[in-house]
Amino acid sequence: MTKPESMIDFAIRDTVGFFLAMTVIIGIGQERCAFAQADVRSGAKVLLNDGVPREVENVTIDQKLGGQIQLNLPLTDSLGRRVKTGYFIDGEKPTIITLNYSNCPMLCSVQLSQLTRSLADLDLQIGRDFQILTVSIDPQESTKLAQETKAKYIDQLLATQPLAGEGWAFCTAQQPIITRLADNLGFRYTYDRKSGEYYHPAMLAFVSPQGVITRYSLSVDFPPADMKKALVEAGEGSVGSPVDQVLLWCFSYDPDSNSYVPQAWKIMRLAGAGTVGLMLACLTPYWIGRKASPSRKPKGDDGSERIEQQDVS
Repeated sequence: MTKPESMIDFAIRDTVGFFLAMTVIIGIGQERCAFAQADVRSGAKVLLNDGVPREVENVTIDQKLGGQIQLNLPLTDSLGRRVKTGYFIDGEKPTIITLNYSNCPMLCSVQLSQLTRSLADLDLQIGRDFQILTVSIDPQESTKLAQETKAKYIDQLLATQPLAGEGWAFCTAQQPIITRLADNLGFRYTYDRKSGEYYHPAMLAFVSPQGVITRYSLSVDFPPADMKKALVEAGEGSVGSPVDQVLLWCFSYDPDSNSYVPQAWKIMRLAGAGTVGLMLACLTPYWIGRKASPSRKPKGDDGSERIEQQDVS
């Protein structure tokens, strides 16, 4: 009968086995590196997987901040009416523009669902304070399908955004028009003939009432607070209260985090100006009171004003 192994024996055996396995792995890795180096020295072509599929190499957003959206591009809305981009960029309200398509298997649904959630919590009103224009990048999309897609998201907004049906348009267009609008926005996408799908990025473009691109969101998630700041910025004073304008001045957009971040030096300047203003407001009544009160002359023992005679001796 063999003697059972102790816990120390188990530990020694497992440790030795671990180091043997690591030695084998390192040896294999070094051998492959040696083969790769030999292939490079011999001029052989080495294929590296950089993790980016060929189909999406050019799928990106070339941010064209300050660029102009053409206002004469013909579109067809979800009711079949012929309209132009200038109908939605009307010179009065800012506009959010998105490029999607109804048959998108994943990204469009995720992006528009997240956008709907943010809009539901936004205290600005669609149709009153701003508008949204969603244009399909699929030239084959029908008006009926666009109408069904619109109803899907508008129904989720009616509780808090009663004018969403009027202020959020879902439109289709012919390919040349889609290409021109995408170029205006810097929206780069590709079409895969095998799958019949479009590879495209997620994008919200915030456009001023005159059609100037002021801000992008390149994420599927854009919090309501940041969305409000972007709309106030795009509105150029036509959206939000004076307090919103002051708050926006204290923030700047960080594209890396896809959010507005506070600027410490601006907040300090604002706080300093507020302190000075508060001091002036408190001291002004005191200064006014001192100037308004008459100077009192000294009185004699009988209560009458005493006239001091100047010594002329």
